[in-house]
Amino acid sequence: VFMTIGGFILFDKSNMTPFVPPEFGASGVLRGAVSSFFGYLGFDAVCCVAGEAINAERNLPLSIMITLFTVTVLYVTAAIALVGMQSYEDISPESGF
Repeated sequence: VFMTIGGFILFDKSNMTPFVPPEFGASGVLRGAVSSFFGYLGFDAVCCVAGEAINAERNLPLSIMITLFTVTVLYVTAAIALVGMQSYEDISPESGF
């Protein structure tokens, strides 16, 4: 969260154009979305401890949905802050984020 805030402090609007770089196109956007999907692995492990939760039928789906929404918002804002700080050409394709 702190790095995202710092990224927005150093944000440069000129780094956001083009929004979808022509050399990557829609397939590049999908590749990025697929690679970020691996950040969501492990949420199914919560179901293993469902027997210990109070009112699991109500609380477990609610907590998973709230967590997924929160993590998605954090991922998207961090990615926007990263691209706003630095041109997409300067970001290493080998780095995780």
